[in-house]
Amino acid sequence: MRRELQAVACAGCLAALSLPISASASAESATTAQATGTRNAASQARQQACRVLAVKPSVVQGKVRATAARSGCADQARLRVRIKVAVSGPDRVVKSGSQIVGNGRITAKVACAATPRRYYTVALDSQGRTSQSRSVKLSCGRPAAGGSFSSAPETAVVSLTNAARAKNGCRPLVHDAKLHLAAERHSADMARNNYFSHTSRDGRTFDQRIKATGFVFRQAGENIAKGQPSAAAVVKAWLDSPGHRANIMNCAFTHIGVGHNAKGPTWTQDFGTR
Repeated sequence: MRRELQAVACAGCLAALSLPISASASAESATTAQATGTRNAASQARQQACRVLAVKPSVVQGKVRATAARSGCADQARLRVRIKVAVSGPDRVVKSGSQIVGNGRITAKVACAATPRRYYTVALDSQGRTSQSRSVKLSCGRPAAGGSFSSAPETAVVSLTNAARAKNGCRPLVHDAKLHLAAERHSADMARNNYFSHTSRDGRTFDQRIKATGFVFRQAGENIAKGQPSAAAVVKAWLDSPGHRANIMNCAFTHIGVGHNAKGPTWTQDFGTR
């Protein structure tokens, strides 16, 4: 008998769960469903309103500044900002930063080079939202006379090199924008990664770096130096070294590119014959 009662009681429980609900309960359930739907719609609206924005870089007090902003968001996420430089080949990140925010902005700063470069900002958050600003050409310091692409120390090295060549009966070298780019990149890479070599950390040789800029040559050479405080000091050091002097005095060379980075300082001369 106890077993039957237990069975009936259990059957009653199951049956009770399947009984039709009353009209008032139905109304209450509908109200709850409507409220839930309203909350879901509001949540979706907030998610759609949430966005990130990349503000184009600018120069402030000798620094390239880039800002990423997040607005209209109901939750928190990690917001990242990256300053990128447009170069031949894959663009590289020169500075980045991140912070967990709800709605707000973060800024990254990097030292501004004397040589004009094209920078842009990338903003992204951990929820997958991204934004990229348009690129803008920025530089700091005074360019060489005539609005050249080179800095004052780089232009001085070219002048001193040509003066030395003139004494040897060689024609002056033309400061070429592509050779300058190869030299400047190598000086910057040595300074940034704290090494001193004609071979880059990625294994490239000087002729490969020159080819990467699009400069077509029949003959090429390179001089590097580190620690000389001025253009005059570095040219003197090169002229006092037989191997470096041979490159400077090679009358077959027609073009030159000079790259200078203040850290070190590091210097690069790339020579080429078209």
